[in-house]
Order: sequence, then C-alpha cells, then structure tokens
Amino acid sequence: MNFSGPLYKLLLGKKGEVADLVTQTRRLRQLTRLVRTELEGGLAGHCQVAGFRPPALTLVADSPAWATRLRFQSKPLARQLQRKYKEFQGLEYIEVRIYPSRLPPKAPPPPARRISRAAAENIVAVAKSVRDEPLREALLKLARHASAPGDE
Repeated sequence: MNFSGPLYKLLLGKKGEVADLVTQTRRLRQLTRLVRTELEGGLAGHCQVAGFRPPALTLVADSPAWATRLRFQSKPLARQLQRKYKEFQGLEYIEVRIYPSRLPPKAPPPPARRISRAAAENIVAVAKSVRDEPLREALLKLARHASAPGDE
C-alpha cells in the first residue's frame, strides 16, 4: 500500500473506532486549552479535561494538592466557562479527579552496607569462642560483609 499525506488525514477520513478516538482526543485537547486559559495560579500545567457530558465537566489533576486547588476554583470556573465559550453550553458543575501523570521514579536500592576489615576480624575472633553453632554461623556470615582492602 502506498499512502500519501499525513496519517491523521487517513484516520479522520474513515469512519470507525479509530476515527472516533481521534475526533474525541482532538475535542478533549481543545476543551483543555480553553479551560487552561481560565485557570489561575500555575494550575494550568497540572490539570486537563477528561470528559464533558453536560451537565458535568470532568477535570483531572496530577496530584491531590492541585486537585484541592482546582476544587476551590471549580464553581467560578464553571460559570466563567459556560458564559465565555459556546463549547461549554449546558455546563453546571465540575468534577475533579486525581490522575498522577508523572509518577516519581523509584529510588535506587541503597548500597550494601559493609563493615571494616578490623571489625570483621573481631567478629571472627568472637565467633571462634562461641559454642552455640547457629550463633557462630551468624557471626561468621556477618564477618563476610567486611569491606574489601582499600575500601575503608
């Protein structure tokens, strides 16, 4: 198959699920742009439109803190959007949900702890004098965690 032109033209030209998804995505992006122009205090970068079915506009925030700020602004924002944009005809209230878009990366595991060579030698000496076999083995295992020469 040889297609000419951008892929989105192909997707929009056909009727079906993919075309409907593309249309819906474009609509949500447009509504998000309109909502963001009306938001105050840095909130615009932390919120987007998840859906609009009159009478409810659903917005998602990327953290509980931003969701709280958005909830405080939701009533005046709803009135402002309905008054200013024809796209929000029928809007009566705003629902706010939390959807963390960027999860913080997991912290790398801490480096294995090591004990000094001198401490390991002392532990081995104690292990040799212990009669309790499980305790002796545990002490010897602990002594194996000694730092390599030059790491101290």
